[in-house]
This record gives sequence, structure tokens and C-alpha cells, in this order.
Amino acid sequence: MAIPWGTLKSLLIFFGPMLLPKALGMYRNLKTEAGIRAQQSRQGGPAALTVRPLALRSVIMLSLLAMAALAWLLSGGLVLPASVSRALHLPEALRMPENVFVATDSRLQAPNDVLFTRLAARRPGHELAPADEALKLRIVSLESRLLYLQYGPDALANCLFCSGTGVDASSTFSAVNYMYYAVIDLVAAHLANLVLIAVVTSPLLMLGRKGKSSSSAAAAAAAQATPIADAFAGPGAGGESAADHAHDIAAAHIRRWRTPMSILALCGGALDVYLVATYNRQANARATRLADLDLFYWTMRTYRGVACGGTLAALAGVLYLAASGHHSSPRLGLLGVVLFGSLPPPSPALRVTAVTRSLAGVKSKLSAGAIVKNTALRDTDLRARTQAYWAREVMLVAEAMEEREVIEGVNNALENRIDIQRIARDAEQYAQTVVPTLVDVPVGNAQAASAQQQQQQPPRQPQVVVSRSSTPVASGNVPIKRR
Repeated sequence: MAIPWGTLKSLLIFFGPMLLPKALGMYRNLKTEAGIRAQQSRQGGPAALTVRPLALRSVIMLSLLAMAALAWLLSGGLVLPASVSRALHLPEALRMPENVFVATDSRLQAPNDVLFTRLAARRPGHELAPADEALKLRIVSLESRLLYLQYGPDALANCLFCSGTGVDASSTFSAVNYMYYAVIDLVAAHLANLVLIAVVTSPLLMLGRKGKSSSSAAAAAAAQATPIADAFAGPGAGGESAADHAHDIAAAHIRRWRTPMSILALCGGALDVYLVATYNRQANARATRLADLDLFYWTMRTYRGVACGGTLAALAGVLYLAASGHHSSPRLGLLGVVLFGSLPPPSPALRVTAVTRSLAGVKSKLSAGAIVKNTALRDTDLRARTQAYWAREVMLVAEAMEEREVIEGVNNALENRIDIQRIARDAEQYAQTVVPTLVDVPVGNAQAASAQQQQQQPPRQPQVVVSRSSTPVASGNVPIKRR
């Protein structure tokens, strides 16, 4: 049923302002995620860990899926012409059945003898095949020919529980029996399709068990990972943790496609059965020319082959990207984000391992710095150079602090913006954190308790004196004179 353009326009005007901002926001999010994927791939981040060669079982599953897609396309007559299919003697399920009316260029009302005489002229030796003889006995009435256009030649010729020809009312002819026969074949084909989807979307069958699905090539690829990728491999793991992380990501992407593809297969099968069962075949009864006939069975077979074959082919491509790890490739762009979503974060164990390795690197650098400092203090020449550097640094700072602009800026900061008491408290807390107290004060000592209370009280703000001949110091301290 066609929807009027006025109705579509009204729906767009009503729902457009609500859906357009959401669509734009979704597009921006997808574009941002695609940029993150590209950046991680260039930097050799965790996204590069998932790329690995296909295992043997993955190749077998994908080959099975590709063969099923090819079979659906062959059944719809989309790969090979009908003449080539008959010349190759392909099974009936893998080629488009012949339409006797189209093959003989006959009208629907053509006499049965004339129809099959023309058909015999096209056969080798001018003899009808056994299937042609069985079909000749069935399509002798207009009703049976209408069923032929609706359910195809197989239902008319090979239905075992169908009887009668529809010529007279006393026969046991029933169109419902032919519908049952055709629907059973359709349901069986779609159930086989559903079972195949369930099999190929199983991570156990596609990838195998964790730690056993990777071949030697996969282990070598994990061992040659980038330095950032090595952080996700545990100590002494030899790339095994990276391979397990890649297995988890691939399994998650494969598993997420089982539910939507199964629902799609079920909905497609239900729609197919509904269209076949509810088709109005009486519309062809008024057709007086071959061009006016609606070849429903052959049209539906083509649409069915395109839908099922295209679905399985698309699923094979998606599963290949997931199993091989190319789902994180920046070449996919927005398509990769739509198909596989955002990149899953590493597991907690891998994150802990990465943090531990980073801390170990920082500790080694600190140890190296301590060794360099110890060497500089023990060596006479280096120690003298260090002391000379700091003496010159003090002199330069003192000279800089005597500048008028510096003196005015320091006085302004000390008077208006800086809280000396807060800075003193922060410095004391920092010093106590860095150098903790090693000797505990006795609890019974009153003098120690009094001294502790005095220490806890906030210190008084010292009077700051700034002059041109000295650096700004607190009262009671000796200023550093300019030499």
C-alpha cells in the first residue's frame, strides 16, 4: 500500500525537529569515536593489540557462511543464467526453476497439450522429463495454474499429500494442501538459515578456547607488539596476555551480532511466509497476455535470494573483521564505530599489570637519579662545581630581587594576595609527609604536650621587610646582602 506524499510530509514536519538534533548528536559522537580509534591506531595503543591472523576454525566457519550466501544467490538466479545452471546440472535448490509459460511463450489459458508440446520441443530428444510429466498431470485447470504461479513447479509436481486437479467439484482438490507443502519448504530453509547464524556467531566455534585458539603466527605477532602494547602483557607472559585480550575483544564483537541477526532472520522468514500465504492469486486469472502475468513465485525467489544471501554475506564480512581484529582499523571510519561500537577497555588484570610496569619504570628512573646525585656529591670536582653553581644562583637571585619592579611586585603580593600563615601550614604538612617523625613523644611528659600544643597553633604572621639592598625576608632573619 503506497503512502501519500502529503502524509509523509506531515510526518516529517512533526517528527523532524525532534529527530534531527538527535541524529546530528549521534553523528558527532560517531565521528569523535572514529577519531579516537584513528589516534590510538597511529600511537600503537591497545586497539592495535586485537589484530591477529585468522585461526583454522575461523576460516572454516567463514567459508561455510560464504557457501551458504552463494547458495542463496544461486537459488535466486543472480549468479548464473538459467541455461548455464541447467548445463551444469545443478540441483533444483541451487538454480531458478523454469517457468513453462515463459519458456514456451504461452498464455495462461493455453491448452495443456499445446503447452507441453512446445515444451517438449525444447527438451533434448524432444521428450519430456519425468518432472514435466508429473507437472502435466496437475496443471490442467485454471486454478491449478494459478497455484503454479504462486507456489512454483515443485509444489505442483512433487506434493505427495495433494490430489485432484480442480477440473470438477467432485475431486478432492484443495489449494490449502499446496500451501502447506510450500510453507513447509520455506520454514525449513529459514530455520536452516537461523541455525547457521547461531553456529557462526558462537565465539567457541569461531575462535576456540582462550589461550588455545591462537596459532604460532598469532603468538609471534603478539610478541612483536609495540612498546605500549607490551604494557598489557604480564611479566614473563611472552605476549599471552595480549593474545587473551584480543580473544576477549573478538569474542565480544562476535557474540553481539547473534541476537540482531537472529531477530532479522526470524522477521524475514515470518514476512516471507506471510506474503506467500496471503498472496491473491486470482489477479492472474484475468490476464490474457503473458506480459500481464504476475510471476509471483519467481519474483519472491529472487527477492529471497537477495535478502538471505546478502545478509549472510554481510555477516561473513563483519565476522571476518571481528575475528581478525581489523574492527579497530581507522580505515573503517564511521562504519567501524557503527558495526562494533566503542573500543572496550582492558580488563582489570591488564590495567593493574600496566600500572605496575609503569611504577617499576618510574622507580628505576628515581634510582638512577639517586645514583647520579650520590656520585656528584662524592666526587671532589663535581661537588665543587655544584657548590659554585648554587653560590652563583644565590647571587643572581639577590641581584634580581633588588630591581624596583620586583620589589614593588613582591610587596604587592605579600600585602594583598599571599596568606603567609596558610603557606606556612601547607609547608609544615608537606614536610611532615615527606619526612615523617621517627621518635614518638612520651604521653606523660607535660612539657612535651605543651610544646606539641604550641606547634599545633598557627604561627604568627611575620613582618615582611622589603628594601632595595636586600631580598624580602621575615623579621628576625638575616638578609642576604649583595656582594
